[in-house]
Amino acid sequence: MQRSFVTRRKVEFSHTDMAGISHFTNYFRYMEEAEHEFLRSIGLNVVMQDAKGTYGFPKLSAECRYRRPAVYGAELTIHMHVHADDGKTISYRCQLLEQDELVAEGQIQVACCRFPANQLPFAIPLTDEVLAKLGDGKEPVGA
Repeated sequence: MQRSFVTRRKVEFSHTDMAGISHFTNYFRYMEEAEHEFLRSIGLNVVMQDAKGTYGFPKLSAECRYRRPAVYGAELTIHMHVHADDGKTISYRCQLLEQDELVAEGQIQVACCRFPANQLPFAIPLTDEVLAKLGDGKEPVGA
């Protein structure tokens, strides 16, 4: 199962150093914000409730490879390729571009986890609701 999602993000002044270059940690923020926007676009969220309680998608891993600086005022287009094929995790592969020039590429992997009160979270299979909303992934979503 694979789905694509596209969104845009402007590099704000508060994201930059004195040279106007986005701090390296912001690329992770841009990817995570794209993930959250993707989930909302298909009717999900990062924390949800069902009959069994609270569940959501904590990060298992994140990585980013920087290709060139993103500077104050730049509009980044974030292309995400969403994979959910093992029944337990969702992987997001991301490309951040400015005017079709690659700025950075990375990936985030999340697990579907239950968050019981007074206990540590534990992994669960992706719920039927999540699988249904991920769908077949043939059509890209976003702008």
